[in-house]
Amino acid sequence: MRNNQGSPPQSAPMRQARPVHQLKDQDDLRKVREDDPNFSGTLAKGLMILQSFVTDPRAHANSEFAQRLGLPRPTVSRLCRSLQALGFLDHDDRLDRYFIGPAAVTLGYPYVINTPLLPQLRSAMQQLADRFEGAVSVGVTMELDVVYVETCAHEHGTLKRPGVGAVRGIVETAMGRAWLAQLTATERNQFLARARKERPDEYERSTEGLKDSLANYAKRGFSINMGDAGLGVLAVGVASSIRYGPRKLLFNCAVPGYRSKPNDLVKTIGPALVQLVNLADRQVGLR
Repeated sequence: MRNNQGSPPQSAPMRQARPVHQLKDQDDLRKVREDDPNFSGTLAKGLMILQSFVTDPRAHANSEFAQRLGLPRPTVSRLCRSLQALGFLDHDDRLDRYFIGPAAVTLGYPYVINTPLLPQLRSAMQQLADRFEGAVSVGVTMELDVVYVETCAHEHGTLKRPGVGAVRGIVETAMGRAWLAQLTATERNQFLARARKERPDEYERSTEGLKDSLANYAKRGFSINMGDAGLGVLAVGVASSIRYGPRKLLFNCAVPGYRSKPNDLVKTIGPALVQLVNLADRQVGLR
């Protein structure tokens, strides 16, 4: 069948999936489904169960999932059994609770091993971590958080250093603040408004450090975290020009607050991290 101009009919353009904020419960899911009828509710419910372990890694009973996510118990039971069969959940019969399963780990492996330049940068990252007796990490943004994809740490470095897959709030991390400094004023204001609304406590304790980092990033070349996350850790962050899909690689150097002084961040640690990131950016330019 042809149209009036004699040309073949055009198929309808494929609708692009829009980013969806992390779904917290059934009410969030319902709103998304109302906006996009093609959004898969069943798939989303299963992923919501898996996401529960990101903020609360302990074992969970079906009743806890149901209460937390606002889902019916029978629905949760079916989803958990399916996820268990696929290896994404493990079940302890004695406790009658579910743990995250090994298949969840395998999903992250392809992402990590394909992260640009990591094999070439590990040696330099480890040298920097050993020099300052801390940890040097690479991460990317995801919604309101940064996700760590690599960390090189000194043997006696920072306590509670983030491992691969660790999640931290953008506003309370040095690398997250570096990412914010790269945004346009409009993009940054929109993000900060959302962070203030959805994570008021995190935003409140990070306000002063966030303002300082954003005001001085262009001059210093790096952002600063004076321990806003409450872990006794100081850090600097730099956003590279290296892209992994739609996201920039972000770099972080964290040191124990009891071993380093805030002035060390500005005088030595920050410039050293900038030097490492500049090296990485040059390698991309040579490709």
